[in-house]
Amino acid sequence: RAIRTMKASAFSARATAARRRAGMAVAGSKAKGVSNAIDRRALFLHVAAACAPFCMQPTNPAQAIVNGESVTDAEAAAAGAVGLWIDLSGCSVCRKGLPATCSGTLISPTLVLSARHCLDTPRALNGTLDRVVFGSDMFAANMARKVAAVATTADYGIETAGNDLILIKLESPAPAPWRPVELPLGLLPSKAEEIEAKRANSPFYPDGLGFPELTAYGYGQQSTKGTLNADDFSAGVLKRINVQTRTEIRPWAPGFLTTPELEGTGTCAGDSGGSALALLQDPQGRGLRQILVGVQAAASLPCENNQQVFVNPAAFEDFILRASKDLGAPVQRTISWRQYS
Repeated sequence: RAIRTMKASAFSARATAARRRAGMAVAGSKAKGVSNAIDRRALFLHVAAACAPFCMQPTNPAQAIVNGESVTDAEAAAAGAVGLWIDLSGCSVCRKGLPATCSGTLISPTLVLSARHCLDTPRALNGTLDRVVFGSDMFAANMARKVAAVATTADYGIETAGNDLILIKLESPAPAPWRPVELPLGLLPSKAEEIEAKRANSPFYPDGLGFPELTAYGYGQQSTKGTLNADDFSAGVLKRINVQTRTEIRPWAPGFLTTPELEGTGTCAGDSGGSALALLQDPQGRGLRQILVGVQAAASLPCENNQQVFVNPAAFEDFILRASKDLGAPVQRTISWRQYS
C-alpha cells in the first residue's frame, strides 16, 4: 500500500493558503517502510481531539464543536475532558453575563494541559482564568476547582513555532470519577534516536504516528453563528466529532493538521486547548492505554467543514517536564518506543 503525505506547514502565517495549494501525494516508500506503517496502524484503535473558544470574535484561535455527538459526564471523566471558565466581568467590550470558555485535559490529579492563548487572549481583555469545571455542561456542573498557578511556554522563553501550551495547577485534586490521561512522552523516537530506531525497525520510524483518525472534544460554539452574534451563544456544552489527520504526527514536529470525517461537522470558538486522545495497545499485552497526542491551537472559519491545528506535546517535552516539576506536580515519562521494537 502507498502512504499518503501532505506537504504543508501547520504553523506558517500562510498555513491556510499553503494547505489549499498542497495536494495529497503518494510517497514511494520501500517495502520495510510500508510494513512499519501497517504495524503502526495496528497499534492504534482510536484517537481523540478537542479545543474551546473565548470571546464573540471571528478569530482563528479558540474554536468549538459543530454538529457533534453529545457527551455524558462519564465519558467526559474517562477522557479527562475539562472546561476552562474565563471570567469576563472586567472586560468593557465583551458580552455580559457569560464567561469565555476553553477546553483542557487532566494529565495528573492537580494538573491540566491546555492552550496558551486561553490565558493570553482573556488577559488582553481584562479577563481572568477563574476555575476549571468538571462536567459535560459547564453551566450545570456543580464540580469545579480554582486555579492555583499556571505556567506557559512563554514563561520558559520558548517562542518557537507551535508554542501554544499552558499547564494549569489546581488548588485541589480533580473530583472522582475524573482521571488523568497519560501523556506519552518518549513514545516516538527523537531525532537523536533515529539511527537506533531505524536499526530496530521501530513501527514509529520514520513516520511517527502517521495519519491516525482522531476524535475531537470541545466546549465551544456549536455553529459559526455563535462566534458572530451573542444571541446565538452555544458554548459550554461538551461535544465530540471524528477528525482525520492530514500531516504526520512526528516527535520533532510542533503540530499537525486535521479535517472532519463527516460533512457538516467541525470545531469552533471555545474548543481550543482540548485533547487529541489515542487508544494504544500496551507493549506488554495488558490491554489498551489512553494517551494524549495533541492539544488544539487553532481552526479555520467558518466552523463547518473546517481545518484544525493541534500542538504536539511531545515536541515540547522539556517544557512539560520542567514546568510540571516547578508547579509541584511533576510529569514523568511512562512509555518508550523501544518497548515496541
